[in-house]
Amino acid sequence: MTRDLAPFLSLEAQVDGAGLDPATWEALRTRWGQPAGGAATRRIRIVRGTLPPPPDMAPLAVPVSGETLPVWLAGNQAWLGEGELHLALTDAGAVLTAGARPTEAAWVLAFVEAHRAGGWLPLHAAVLTVPSGQGVAVTGASGAGKSTAALRLAGAGATVLAEDQAWVRPTNGLTVGLDTHLRAFEDSVRRFAPHLLTRAAGRDAHGKLRLPLTRPGGRTTLDTLLVFGLPPQPDAAARVRAVWEATGVPLTPAARQAAAGGVQALLPRLRVQGVTRENVVEAAQARLALSPPETGTLPGSAGG
Repeated sequence: MTRDLAPFLSLEAQVDGAGLDPATWEALRTRWGQPAGGAATRRIRIVRGTLPPPPDMAPLAVPVSGETLPVWLAGNQAWLGEGELHLALTDAGAVLTAGARPTEAAWVLAFVEAHRAGGWLPLHAAVLTVPSGQGVAVTGASGAGKSTAALRLAGAGATVLAEDQAWVRPTNGLTVGLDTHLRAFEDSVRRFAPHLLTRAAGRDAHGKLRLPLTRPGGRTTLDTLLVFGLPPQPDAAARVRAVWEATGVPLTPAARQAAAGGVQALLPRLRVQGVTRENVVEAAQARLALSPPETGTLPGSAGG
């Protein structure tokens, strides 16, 4: 008999499993084991086993975490990677069947789709908060300046909850950061936070320093989305498009339906404002009621 693994909470889902090796389970717990502050309302069950055969069709090429993953779809089922993971969404949550060696990209896409179908929206943004609980997210294309803005705002007293991976509950704006590190190029760290150089935990694949967050899984109430490249006061169509771009593309019918309802519920409570590299810090300061940051100064707790 295969012994069940110790469950953990991920947002509002209880994640349990059987048959996975302890190292894989611990990696999943580290990456996804951040609760939303309440009891579990869904279940994600993960088992090691033989995957059902995928549909006889050409797969989609889905970009995930810097990779391109082949994905086959059939209703609320998804085959992620070549024999890596099978995802089946249910009314109660999701069942994941793991093949021999699922990649990180396959695990990411499986959890994203499961949480999205459960009513949460992924948010590809740097998320910052202040003691009052108010939160601001900064989003835009890769390389737009999210990490540098986060470093500078931390210098003014904001806490970084996420560098790029956060989740928002659309009905009330509750936002949970799932990153464990803030990534930034060394020249930015030397300019805005030189004392954090000694805390860097290596570099990522793009050469950015990995600065540990001090509050992984921290929560805030999001009320503002600052978007690089939009007009300062975007029209309704641009606001909708910006939120969809920040939350990504769902794959299955269940996730698409939940995401559409989520975007509709979130928009009335979310201020969407266009920013540039030159004014993003000022715009965030105004929303968070922060004093201007001092160049090169960063409090010791500002990494997360």
